[in-house]
Amino acid sequence: MAVKQRLYYIDWLRVIAFLLLILYHTGMFFVPWNFHFKNGETSELFELWMVPLNQFRLPLLFIISGMGVYFAINSRNSLGFIKERSTRLLLPLMFGMAVIIPPQIYFERLTQNVQYESYFQFWRTVFDFVPYPEGGSLSWHHLWYILYIFIYSLFTLPLLNYLKRNSSIKLKEKLYSFFSKPGRIYFLGIPVLLIYYSMAPFFPTTHGLIDDWYNLTYSFLFFLYGIIVISVKDMWDILENQRKLSLKIALVPFAFLLLFVWGPTFEIMNEDTVTFFFLYGFLKITFITAFLLTILGYSRKLFNIKNKFIIYATEAVYPFYILHQTIMMIFGYYILQLPLGILPKFTAVVIVTFGGSWLTYEVLIKRFNPMRSLFGIKPLDKNNRLNVISAAEGD
Repeated sequence: MAVKQRLYYIDWLRVIAFLLLILYHTGMFFVPWNFHFKNGETSELFELWMVPLNQFRLPLLFIISGMGVYFAINSRNSLGFIKERSTRLLLPLMFGMAVIIPPQIYFERLTQNVQYESYFQFWRTVFDFVPYPEGGSLSWHHLWYILYIFIYSLFTLPLLNYLKRNSSIKLKEKLYSFFSKPGRIYFLGIPVLLIYYSMAPFFPTTHGLIDDWYNLTYSFLFFLYGIIVISVKDMWDILENQRKLSLKIALVPFAFLLLFVWGPTFEIMNEDTVTFFFLYGFLKITFITAFLLTILGYSRKLFNIKNKFIIYATEAVYPFYILHQTIMMIFGYYILQLPLGILPKFTAVVIVTFGGSWLTYEVLIKRFNPMRSLFGIKPLDKNNRLNVISAAEGD
């Protein structure tokens, strides 16, 4: 499919999804869940927005990433595609593991009362190649997403090559014909539910790749859905036409889960029972599927807008993603020690994280081609004008 018109709503979805990710990671300091280090005081009230957000934030990103690789293959052969994916994904990942991630481990060590003469004394231990958490190297931390996208991109390369050929037209027409019937779009939730039932109890999410089978498979399915949605002509019309129904379907399990499971209220039944597992899984996956379809369905109506912000943010968001957790943990280490309440600390960390990411991007990355390459964005063109990353190459 040749992209003749800019799909700004995909740019907006990508930017919003990453911004929500930054807010979510900041909130991890203040909820009673495991994290690298925590604020001295936590609040269950943070769970009221963080738990629902946690259900759809990553599936949305993987859907957008699936759309991105479909566009990326159109103007390239297989070798060119692999080269582009390696440049945009593997290079930032390796740079991140050597330079961006170690400060996170360093400040975590400080909270564990491990002392070093300087940060550089610690950084040298990275090259001892002792894996985290025992050592200071071989960890991708929040950059696991980049690795998974790279693996998915290579794995789906034969499919992507097939979908860009004329021989795939009949398959696309059959997919459109099937999903265009009222209500059938929600069948997309069935494979997700089956994966949850069959794998979630046995493979806890680790982001470690080789032991992360449930998350690896679950995330890949949404990546595949992104490819389907963007490759099948007029598929977005189906999503848009059923957006109101999708919202109504999403609100029912959302209200139930927020009142009786996710919120700090009470439990409707013992969470260890098989009945709870199957009921919770059904409600959770129904909410996730319907709400994602709601977001996609409304996006073209609400976000097909071009302005200076989205032009700037579409390029900047990838470096922001790479940088944000390191900046958050460096400054968070000091802010969390201040005699302030949870909300002022949260607000301060959010402001400093966004401000620090923006300043780093503006001063150290945006104008320098070597740095742009390390952060996975296109080099400046010959006229020294900034290229805007195409929505077709979203990560």
